[in-house]
Amino acid sequence: MSADLRSTVPGLVAGIVLLALGGCTSAAAEVSAAAPTTTVTAVPADATTQRIAEVEFARQCAVTGQAFADESAFTTDLDARLGAAGLTHAQWKDWHDALAVSPDLLAQVSAVGAPGCPPA
Repeated sequence: MSADLRSTVPGLVAGIVLLALGGCTSAAAEVSAAAPTTTVTAVPADATTQRIAEVEFARQCAVTGQAFADESAFTTDLDARLGAAGLTHAQWKDWHDALAVSPDLLAQVSAVGAPGCPPA
C-alpha cells in the first residue's frame, strides 16, 4: 500500500463510521419512534469490543488492496478475520450496530485507528 493511501485510510475509516452512524442513527430514531418504551443504552467498551475494533480496523486497512468477486466473498473474509481472533459475525454485528449509540465504542475504535494503517 502506498504511503498516500496509508495516510488516507484513517480518514476513510472515520468517514465510514460517520456514514454508518448517520444511517444507524436514523434507524435508531425510527425504532424509538415506533416503540417509545424501548430505551437504547450505550454499550461500554471492554476487552471484547477492543478485539473487534482491532479486527475491523485491520480489515479496513487491508480491504483497500483487495478485490472481491461479490458480497459473499467480502463477508467470508470478514468472518475469517473474526474467527482467527476468536470472535463471531454476530458479535461484530452487535458491535457495529452499537457504534450508533455508544461514545465509548467510538472512542475505542478511534484510538485503535489513530496510528493509521501499518505499511503494506
